[in-house]
Amino acid sequence: MVKRRKNLKKSGSKIGQVNRQLRRSYDVNFKMMVINEAESSNNCKAAVKYGVTECNVRRWRAQKDDFKNAHGQRKAFRGPRSGRFQELDRRVCAYVDEKRKNGMPISRAFIRLTAVEIAKELNIPTADFKASLGWCRRMMRRNGLTLRRRTSPAQRLPSDFEEKLLSFQGYVINLTERHSYPLDQIGYADQTPVFFDMPTLVTVHKKGEKSVPGIIKSTGNEKSCVTVMLSCLADGTKLPPYVVLKRKTVPKEAMPAGIIIRAQEKGWMETKLVVDWLKVVWGRRHGGLRKQRNMLILDAFSGLLSDPVKKQVKAMNGDLVIIPGGMTSQLQVLDVVVNKPFKDNLRKKYTEWLLSGDHALTPTGKIQKPSVRLLCEWILHAWDAVSPKSIIHGFKKCCISNALDGSEDDVLWEEPEDGSEDSDTEHSE
Repeated sequence: MVKRRKNLKKSGSKIGQVNRQLRRSYDVNFKMMVINEAESSNNCKAAVKYGVTECNVRRWRAQKDDFKNAHGQRKAFRGPRSGRFQELDRRVCAYVDEKRKNGMPISRAFIRLTAVEIAKELNIPTADFKASLGWCRRMMRRNGLTLRRRTSPAQRLPSDFEEKLLSFQGYVINLTERHSYPLDQIGYADQTPVFFDMPTLVTVHKKGEKSVPGIIKSTGNEKSCVTVMLSCLADGTKLPPYVVLKRKTVPKEAMPAGIIIRAQEKGWMETKLVVDWLKVVWGRRHGGLRKQRNMLILDAFSGLLSDPVKKQVKAMNGDLVIIPGGMTSQLQVLDVVVNKPFKDNLRKKYTEWLLSGDHALTPTGKIQKPSVRLLCEWILHAWDAVSPKSIIHGFKKCCISNALDGSEDDVLWEEPEDGSEDSDTEHSE
């Protein structure tokens, strides 16, 4: 026995494949050499010659048929690299290639939905294939697909941001101590542009391509947009969206319920429209008709700081709080928790419409932009999809509705949840 161990150590040091302290891995070519030697002599002699244990030789001989179908340099056999359902993978990849050649954006959610439909056509039982997110990731890795996105620079905080932050928090705390606002009387509102053309920032595409923005198809209306005034309360309540169209008159067609439509030649939220928003949206919240004491937080936009706006807020028994310039990424509830899920759901509806192929064409053959009614329906759907829990968390994250005893200050350092289960915004090139 001692002699055999010496031979093993000597042979292993000669070949360089055995180390008594570490587990070693062997490629298929080496395993086939050992198997051939064992078949021509016996397992013990093959183990001594190549410096491996006899149990490995027996196990490798039992797996000989599997090794024949594997790549010679593979060191582990975990099934075929092409996946369990090769025809399914091939047809899904063909679908992705076809859509990308036409400039269509593809998300992993659409890949999974397409895979389920193809699986039904191939009579694959649902118990054997569920098109999970893990399967989608592995399929993309097998076929050289990845997520690609456009990038944009992040906002830089001002040099005196700490002073502005402390000043804002102190002002809000003083107002809260003085008036003891209920959560349903603390509100935040801000305007955001919604474009008729919303090509997704992330798409499934082949690895190695340098230019992604130029190969995502759209209707050519990237600069045509509407202004949406979104508002919410610290208890998670979402007030109706206020949409300003860039036109002289409001469309005559019926609009979906739960949304307010106005028109302005330049599509701006001017002072007159801000006062109108205070009356038809902020004034109709719970407690608004009774003029209950309230606090309204707005951005430092010139149209929101005019005297008519201040007079209207005061007439409604409200206290106006303005966010300091350059601090939107830290103190704006919409920027912290709302805008991302809201815009993600808008792009999802737009992508579904673009991929459906059911749209009219212009005389030049281009896709017509979505109608105003359809865009309003998308806005309502995206706004309804925003989680009230995330809004409550956002108010605390911005140090607006935190408990005065300091018990909720830990929320300032927590990451807000956007509620997205299958997001395509994780690691991408």
